[in-house]
Amino acid sequence: MDLVAEEPNSVIDIRKNRIRSNLLLHLYQSGDTSINRMARLFHASIPSATGIVNDLIREGWITETGTGPARAGRPPVLYGLNAKKYLTLIMDINRHDTQLVIFDLHNQLVVKRKVDIRLDDSANFLEILFAATDDFLKSNNISLGKLWGIGVSMPGLINTSKGINLTYLNLTPPGVPLVTYLKNHFQLPVCLFNDTKATTIGEHRFGFAVEKSQVLTINIDWGVGLGIIINGEVFNGASGFAGELGHIQVKPDGMLCHCGKVGCLDTITSAIALIRQAKEGIHSGRATILTQIVNNDLNLLETSHIIEAVHAGDEFSIDLLSKVGTELGKGLATAVHLFNPEVIIVGGLLAEAGPFISNPIEQAINKYCLSDFKNPLSIHISKLGAKARLLGTQAHLFEHLIQKEFP
Repeated sequence: MDLVAEEPNSVIDIRKNRIRSNLLLHLYQSGDTSINRMARLFHASIPSATGIVNDLIREGWITETGTGPARAGRPPVLYGLNAKKYLTLIMDINRHDTQLVIFDLHNQLVVKRKVDIRLDDSANFLEILFAATDDFLKSNNISLGKLWGIGVSMPGLINTSKGINLTYLNLTPPGVPLVTYLKNHFQLPVCLFNDTKATTIGEHRFGFAVEKSQVLTINIDWGVGLGIIINGEVFNGASGFAGELGHIQVKPDGMLCHCGKVGCLDTITSAIALIRQAKEGIHSGRATILTQIVNNDLNLLETSHIIEAVHAGDEFSIDLLSKVGTELGKGLATAVHLFNPEVIIVGGLLAEAGPFISNPIEQAINKYCLSDFKNPLSIHISKLGAKARLLGTQAHLFEHLIQKEFP
């Protein structure tokens, strides 16, 4: 008898939790709304929607934010997500440095710190990261109790469901998933996400891909990654590895890639490849202002210096980026034929070169794509820049934690 009596309640609770989680996701993604609109969006009665709102107010999830425009009579009361309910910690890890960022639930930056910790496939990396993070939180008076969870974005072959990064297996003891290791240290929920997919979600939620259904994002960083949105959803593939554009072979007789293959796109178009090509050109006698920028010490040469020289009109640097853009465009032309996107968004370190990188990409796509594929296609430099990756990691973390909060 007890089981029979409990079943309807469990069904009601499941439906109520689904409405709660959908409502909080809607407020996170779209902003304030009224009870009447909530009821319409989630197919609930006004009394049910009112009850759920009152529950969420008591629990500190939402607050009254003001009134909206009225068609007739009293203006509707608006409700929004309580930004101060929790803070989140985002770890943005790459081969050049690491960013530690605290957001509130309105995606407002609370505090951030860039630390000189470069991703390295050894156990020592995490110990250094833990020490830097603990100091970051302590110096900003942020206790772990204030944090809802931690989002981690990094390069590599990441299986999000298993919490592992197959490219960097030596970060943790054998058999211990990276997410488990991080959870054990911080005693908080942790989401691990590939950096390019994080960027893609950021663009889809907050950038040029908003309300777009078929999108490619190209992340030109220390490696080259492709983010894919099909029918409005990020495409992950069977294991979460989809989009490794940088490891398609483009030069069978080319250089050895760090992945162990020969002639990958990464070897001629990544930030690392660009710096190598610049040094080779300088050693061969090419005239350039890059030597002045780095005071004749080529060991100091970074992509930022090359982009600075490009904007200053340096012919050698412009040629370098033009060649990189052309090769990227050839690779993207294949992706365009496979996925037929409506928009391509260019992001990552080299996107800071603006039209000096996007124009040769577009010209190569025009040259190597069938004409019918180009008609609906537009190409944009990301307006969010590096923030797309941070916001995408935050959005992924929020959506994951809401589902856990209201199962």
